[in-house]
Amino acid sequence: MKFRLLTLGLSSILIISCKNDKDQETKETETLVEAQQYEEEETKIPVKMCYLYASATDTISLNIQKLDETISGSLIYMLKEKDINRGQISGTMKGDTLFAEYSFMSEGENSVRPVMFLQKDNQLIEAYLTEDSTSYKFNEDFALTRTNCGVN
Repeated sequence: MKFRLLTLGLSSILIISCKNDKDQETKETETLVEAQQYEEEETKIPVKMCYLYASATDTISLNIQKLDETISGSLIYMLKEKDINRGQISGTMKGDTLFAEYSFMSEGENSVRPVMFLQKDNQLIEAYLTEDSTSYKFNEDFALTRTNCGVN
């Protein structure tokens, strides 16, 4: 009888210790998975970038957030003898070129037009559709230079 109780007691201890090892392994695996998920979320923090062109008469301001290849933000044109265009930009970065749609308000009307910017060093150079509407031309006269975004 003592032998049975001793065997039963040792068996119980062995089973409990094995169960604790499995629980410990499960907790370590869960912790590892949580850490990997946190690292993946951490790498997907959007990068905020601000660009500005300013002369004595004209200003163009572009503030964007980049998440992977996706771009969103605000674009403002304040050009001499023209109404201010103020709106939102959303698109994608493909290589060194930003392809986006610009939704803006001008002269009391909502409008949407495609925009394209070439990234060259710390500048963005906007492309304009040629007169025959078959190609784009980049205008370096209005190059937007990367600036500090300031405090929000």
